[in-house]
Amino acid sequence: MKKVSMQDIADRLGVSKGTVSLVLSGKAKGNRISDETSMKVKQAAKEMNYYPNEIARSLSTGITMSIGVIVTDISNEFFGSLTFHIQERAKKYGYTVITMNTNESLEEFYDAVSILLNKQIDGIIFVPVAGGECVVEKIIERNLPIVQIDRFYPELKASYIVVDNYKASMQATELLIHKGHKKIAAINYDINLNTLLERRQGYIDMMKRYGLFDPSLIKDINYEDQEEQIRQAIIDLKDNPDKVEAIFFCSRRVFITGIKHMRREGIRIPEDMEVLSFDKIETISIANIPISFIEQPIARMGEGTVDMLMEQIHGDRQIKQSVLNTEIKHSI
Repeated sequence: MKKVSMQDIADRLGVSKGTVSLVLSGKAKGNRISDETSMKVKQAAKEMNYYPNEIARSLSTGITMSIGVIVTDISNEFFGSLTFHIQERAKKYGYTVITMNTNESLEEFYDAVSILLNKQIDGIIFVPVAGGECVVEKIIERNLPIVQIDRFYPELKASYIVVDNYKASMQATELLIHKGHKKIAAINYDINLNTLLERRQGYIDMMKRYGLFDPSLIKDINYEDQEEQIRQAIIDLKDNPDKVEAIFFCSRRVFITGIKHMRREGIRIPEDMEVLSFDKIETISIANIPISFIEQPIARMGEGTVDMLMEQIHGDRQIKQSVLNTEIKHSI
């Protein structure tokens, strides 16, 4: 079926193509086009299933009305929910969202940025990956609006919205200590990113404050081989001569994999070990597993990031950096 053009609408109504263009671009009143003509053009466009040529419009205006979003793991509940709130907020500005996934890979991060730049998007919201500063610098050189979310590159002068990971980790660790636990393990990704480093350090500093720190209870997991390494970490903690009483999982995905292997090893929660997760896990309530978790303000993060990006797109290039607080909650 032939795509309907503005000329087709003009021919049907016996008006000029320019009149149709002005009406459909919202400029009718400023060009003395009557309400009656505007109504006829809009009605004809609807009846004829007319859709604007976004490519042509972006070439003439330099604006695509689209933004890019780059996350590290779209299958992760946290990033899935974050992307949802970003998309819903972007809709209110009339923007569409193109989402890309990196799997914590620098190469895939570079590819995602390249694809989005080639699509001439108006701005990018992204979750940084380790070593990606040079990629982001190229975006900055193009004067393209960007906002970092969940993590940030400390060396770059760029806007971001994150949570206070260090404070959240300290509060979570102290909660476990106040419950009477002394042997508290921490399982975390071994990735050089400030978010994960802050969570690790918060745990370490709180354990040291109470004189409980034992470096052997920290299990740093390689992202590429995480399934096997988390399995082995759980076995090591189960077989530890000094009974491990609790585990602080420093990320959602580590927690989900860790819980799976705890159950396979016959570890009862919380009778044998108590667990605390960084991030809320919706499915845990269904499984009836009693856990404590750190809840991040995902909606505020997603919506606030879009607001920041839109301010830049509309000309305000002031760098804004927001750090939000978290809450510790309980599943049941």
